[in-house]
Amino acid sequence: MRIDSRKPKAALSAALTVALLAGAGATDAHAATLSDTVGSTPSETTLVQPVDYRGDGYGSMQEWNASMEAKRDSLEMRAQIIMNMYGDYATDDERAVLQGCIDGAGSLLTMGEVDAKSTELDELRTALEDAKREALEAAAEAEAAEVAQASYYSAGYTPSYASAASYANGSGLTRSAGVNNYNGRRETYYSSNVLYHYRTGEWTQDSEGFWRDSDGYYVVAAGDMAQGSTFTGSKGDCKVYDSGCAAGTTDYYTGW
Repeated sequence: MRIDSRKPKAALSAALTVALLAGAGATDAHAATLSDTVGSTPSETTLVQPVDYRGDGYGSMQEWNASMEAKRDSLEMRAQIIMNMYGDYATDDERAVLQGCIDGAGSLLTMGEVDAKSTELDELRTALEDAKREALEAAAEAEAAEVAQASYYSAGYTPSYASAASYANGSGLTRSAGVNNYNGRRETYYSSNVLYHYRTGEWTQDSEGFWRDSDGYYVVAAGDMAQGSTFTGSKGDCKVYDSGCAAGTTDYYTGW
């Protein structure tokens, strides 16, 4: 999803640092450096660390820098998306990890550090997806119990739990159920109130609050399907416009 705000980049570029070291007589191998400044004033600390770009599999320092910047940006964006989607289901420690990735991606100095943080982020997302699913399932069970109780007082009998659960999910994914299993895929949702897709203005909401494209397809995210591909979900025909969710999961885009 598009993130609207970005932090300013470091004031001193890695390329300038390389040039300064090379001018001071450093060898080509040791002149390969990564430089990040903390803050924006000359009085604050500038950290310079030698980088073995060849050992990381790159042919030049410029290639290493470009790859490192892309990985940092990706880490920051993924952490922001996870925070937006699952922050309400995270513990204080988990939120601190996410915020650390958002605010501190630029301080990671080696490919190993970035890759380790990326792995940690993937594991955290999986844990938070489970936490969200459990919370939504608990809410669905509570609502089903309320429906059963209301039915008892109005009709003089209590329907079984299975009947109440069927009521909550009988129309596929719903706002109240939150999670639905259909045709081997787990269906959840994400809201335009939290993550506003850059193409949202092209789509319309139906009577249930689901976003549909101009051809009537449900707008969904699916990390294991190609962008623009179509398939049938519990609500009907879906088209993939986004990724960022676990394999086997369909995230419907809603206005809830």
